[in-house]
Amino acid sequence: MSTCCWCTPGGISTIDFLKCYASKTLTSEFQTADEDLCYCLECVAEYHKARDELPFLHKVLWELETLRLINHFEKSMKAEI
Repeated sequence: MSTCCWCTPGGISTIDFLKCYASKTLTSEFQTADEDLCYCLECVAEYHKARDELPFLHKVLWELETLRLINHFEKSMKAEI
């Protein structure tokens, strides 16, 4: 059973986790956090709730979201070829 970074209770709060994610201080967890946002709908919901609480991070998060989605789509396209 896997544990998601965003939607699993326990550990640091989602808002604190999002602050670390935005500052890219989660070097070992950054990839896992990105994957959770690609594959877990509950993680996406928790991410958006936390993001709404931190409007000062919207620009940084927008850049991270765009990069994450581009990478995910490129990876999916390569798998199709």
